[in-house]
Amino acid sequence: MAGVDTSLLAPVIVIASLVIRSAISELRHPGSARRQWAFATSPQAMAVGATVAAATVLIGGARYGWAAVAWALLAGALAAFVTGSTSSAASPPALPDKEQPMSERQIGKVLAAIGAPLTLAGVAMYFLPGPGFPVLIIGLALLIPGLAMTAAGRR
Repeated sequence: MAGVDTSLLAPVIVIASLVIRSAISELRHPGSARRQWAFATSPQAMAVGATVAAATVLIGGARYGWAAVAWALLAGALAAFVTGSTSSAASPPALPDKEQPMSERQIGKVLAAIGAPLTLAGVAMYFLPGPGFPVLIIGLALLIPGLAMTAAGRR
């Protein structure tokens, strides 16, 4: 395997497994893949996903090359899914009387509260020992959708 960039292997396997999972789900329950990938029709979700992917490539592209692009695609798809899944839910299931559903704004605040420290930790790990790039990707994948959901909840 001389000359092969093995850092591409992990994101490619994850992306392939998500596609295979959707295909198997579609075979078992026709129409389920359309519901799983409904976020792709949401302009807000696609804008958030593109922002996360672009930020990931800009931050790690020079250092990690094609691996950064593969991780950026994965992080962008995850961010778009998280953002689009709450807005495309047709009708929430009935809840018991005591449970209150969380609003999109509350979910956004939680995502931003988790993503901000992870993003800062990822940036710090660029200068300190640790897995800076993956932590930064995860932090951005949570922070940007969180901020978008919080802003959308204010309208």
